[in-house]
Amino acid sequence: MSLKHIILIPAVYLFLAFGTLAHATNLFVPAYFYPSSHSTYWGALATAAQTVNTTAILNPSSGPGTSVDPNYVSAIDKVQRSGGKVIGYIYTNYGDRPLGDVTDEIDRYITFYHVDGFFIDEMTADNIPENIDYYQQIYGSIKLKGTNYSVTGNPGLVPDEAYLSSNPPLVDNLVVFEGSIRSYVNFRPEQWQYGYSKDKFIHIVYNASSTQMKNAFNSSSAHLVGNLYITDDKLRNPYDRLPKYWDSEVQTAATQ
Repeated sequence: MSLKHIILIPAVYLFLAFGTLAHATNLFVPAYFYPSSHSTYWGALATAAQTVNTTAILNPSSGPGTSVDPNYVSAIDKVQRSGGKVIGYIYTNYGDRPLGDVTDEIDRYITFYHVDGFFIDEMTADNIPENIDYYQQIYGSIKLKGTNYSVTGNPGLVPDEAYLSSNPPLVDNLVVFEGSIRSYVNFRPEQWQYGYSKDKFIHIVYNASSTQMKNAFNSSSAHLVGNLYITDDKLRNPYDRLPKYWDSEVQTAATQ
């Protein structure tokens, strides 16, 4: 499925004292909810970022939109001041979207918002030269804007190793699973993944119970994944809120 459609709490000091942040599984959250005055989700992301490495995907309008939104500016600032990162959503229609449209959205994100990088959605997974070249061009365009910008690709499944091994690169890290918990129970890493750090890989899982969420984090080493997001939210849009067990997920991530 495509992703298209401060006050430090005392627990922070306990985490730091025992070194758990160094071993935590990172949280990687499709934050496709508006930061309105009656919504607490972006605030919850900022709080989470104080205890575990947290990246939020910003998606105002299946991209940056046509003008800056002050509510997003404030939400991004709160997350970043808490130690988190925010990256901008861009879809590519599996290599068929014109590169000019993609680079235009990169420029608008940089103009409108203080992003830390970019989330390249609807990515191909094969090693067809034209597709490899397409994403190399996107990667190069982003890095020309600033080498500090991260590039995350989302094929939604384990792609050909070329997506990490190519030179010039295509991405810095990859979403190698996106789907329901029913499918996730059958996930197994491909052999080539063992040649890379687990922090290169991201899993995004929806329609999961609290118990299934904890089991997923407990299996992160076996699944060779360093970045996770598990939610009880469901289709049609499983990313329009945080899971009801969010606080538990943050605690579970921080102790892995």
